[in-house]
Amino acid sequence: MKWSWLPSFFTIGNLITGAISLFFSIQMMYTAALIMIIVAAFCDVMDGLVARWLRCSSDFGKQLDSLADIVSFGVAPAFLIFLFKLSDIDWMGIVIVVLFIACGALRLARFNLSAPSTGFVGMPITAAGLLLALSSLLSENLNPWIFVPIIGLLSFLMVSRVPFPSLKRNIGQK
Repeated sequence: MKWSWLPSFFTIGNLITGAISLFFSIQMMYTAALIMIIVAAFCDVMDGLVARWLRCSSDFGKQLDSLADIVSFGVAPAFLIFLFKLSDIDWMGIVIVVLFIACGALRLARFNLSAPSTGFVGMPITAAGLLLALSSLLSENLNPWIFVPIIGLLSFLMVSRVPFPSLKRNIGQK
């Protein structure tokens, strides 16, 4: 039996849990939203591992993975941090989370056009989105303006040329 569908199964799991995170954020269930982003990250790791293990990587899988990632690690963390921490700073909160989403999309587009390598150029959106989502755990008593430079830095790191190591180095390429 051919198992080439299995990586896409995990990618769709990534997308679904990212979308569920959005609904949880809108319903002010912020811990549940964060948990869904963490589950999406697990699915994102698994789709790449399974694709390399089965040697069934494809352009379709790469594109589907990027579409799932922009939802799960771009839009979902942006909604979570905005609704939980930044809604009181009005327009600046909107501007900074939209910047994060745009930089994530640019990062994914650049990755999809790059040749396979042993590392990443710029911070992967999965890492940036997880860090942003996890920062939502910080005390509610923190001034929301503290998150503006954090989000700005994560946005910059995604589109930068700063090299980041790849955890898949010894397993092959995605």
